[in-house]
Amino acid sequence: MWTVNAITKYEPNGDEYYAVKNSRNFTGKVVLVTGSTSGIGEGIAKLFAILGASVVVTGRRANEAQRVANDIQQLSPNKQKPLVVVADITKTEDTERLMNKTIEKFGQLDVLINNVGAGVFTTIRDDKFLDVYDYTFNANVRSGLKLIQLAVPYLELTNGTIIGTSSIASQLPALTPLPYGASKATLDFATRALAVELGPRIRVNAISPGFIMTEALVKLMPESVIKMGTEKALLKRVGRVADVAKAAVFLASTDAAFITGTNLYVDGGIINNI
Repeated sequence: MWTVNAITKYEPNGDEYYAVKNSRNFTGKVVLVTGSTSGIGEGIAKLFAILGASVVVTGRRANEAQRVANDIQQLSPNKQKPLVVVADITKTEDTERLMNKTIEKFGQLDVLINNVGAGVFTTIRDDKFLDVYDYTFNANVRSGLKLIQLAVPYLELTNGTIIGTSSIASQLPALTPLPYGASKATLDFATRALAVELGPRIRVNAISPGFIMTEALVKLMPESVIKMGTEKALLKRVGRVADVAKAAVFLASTDAAFITGTNLYVDGGIINNI
């Protein structure tokens, strides 16, 4: 039976409250962000660097990876160079090389941001529908799960965290190509299942962005759909990359130490108005 004395020990003390002041300090932490050569991934990598983290930048385009790396070095409080690994993590050998280089360079891993994603418009009537389906699931699901497999032994040592980039697309079948929406729905389930499997040492969460103004959004969605998304958002604007980056930092921080298995919507409230 719970007693007053037993309950009292769970009440926060002053030190725990004051710790919030430093909860966004990631000095000494290693953060690996896939798909960090553009868009949301680039923004997440840059914000972690500003907050003192050692960052791993990775993507398929060497020139873009180097551009982001140069920016990150300038943003870092101590002008620390990020580790750059040009890789296609849909390929197992590249994923293994990415993890090996991360551990060789830093000796640890604290935060894994699974941000790689692909979306191609298709319908069930298209002859290449199943090819697009296989490609999408390989990029959006399988590649991230492989990286998690490789990361788990190191994250267990640091009580680390995994954050996946999902999407409100999993809830919007009228607006979303089937393969993309289904792949993101799979990620939503995987977040909850992995939280069960990997707790208590590793926290696992996801972020579901809404309409975030990036090159990827413009390529995937017609302008009319983006306009509709703005009108339907309860906050009446398109999201910014920084909105998602700040959510990722929160979930990785000590302020979220009791949060796992959740999917944080960063969508301006659109999910409640469609």
